[in-house]
Amino acid sequence: MKKKTGSADQWIQFIGKDKLQTFQDNFARAYGVSMIFLDMDGNPLTVGSQNSLFCFTIQKEHAVRCQENFQMDMDTMQKGESFIHVCPFGIACLYVPVYFNNRLTAFAGIGGLTYENSTIPENLKQRFHITSYNKETTWNILMLLESMLRLLNVNCTVSQKDAAQKQEDALPVNVRDERISRREQEIVQLLCKGYTNKQIARQLFISETTVKTHISNILAKLNLHDRMQIVVYYYNKINGAEASDTINNEETD
Repeated sequence: MKKKTGSADQWIQFIGKDKLQTFQDNFARAYGVSMIFLDMDGNPLTVGSQNSLFCFTIQKEHAVRCQENFQMDMDTMQKGESFIHVCPFGIACLYVPVYFNNRLTAFAGIGGLTYENSTIPENLKQRFHITSYNKETTWNILMLLESMLRLLNVNCTVSQKDAAQKQEDALPVNVRDERISRREQEIVQLLCKGYTNKQIARQLFISETTVKTHISNILAKLNLHDRMQIVVYYYNKINGAEASDTINNEETD
């Protein structure tokens, strides 16, 4: 069964494209692999890091076969689970799904490596700087990346009931924070819905510069470092309050 997919653009806006690119570049460099993030249609969301010269050479001579293999991997990725596929030319391809708002949104693709006992001759490994790992290490790299990307699966959606009641400008009473102003609470609410600075400015009829100033003030007051931490902070606070209410109600009953 194909999983429901989310908006890759919204995820990129939430994470920050520059931050995602930096993470990707550092991860690829640390493990000596090539890496890229793609949406669920196979379109690139980032610029490929350390693109494999070996794969580039093979694709020039076997474009159709490589495309067929990639399409097979894309079809498998729709299941939303991490997996490793060794292509006919001996390159191990690692795929890890990205979830956002609990929806399958994108995936990370890793290549440019092979198993130590692969069919690729040693002289070609050296010539094209192909990294070799045993199967256990390769699987550990996959699991590490999967764990990292799970941290980014933050649910920023609001309930249909809240939307119907048109309470978009108010935080739930039980999580209001006296450290921030009413206007800053409004901005936090919109941040939690995945709004960009431009969208917040339009919603509140203020300039983007003013939005940035408010966000900077919120970060300073809460001792946080970026907008994602704001969302995670209030998301956890809301969930914690709801869980506490449930426990209290059960004890009362």
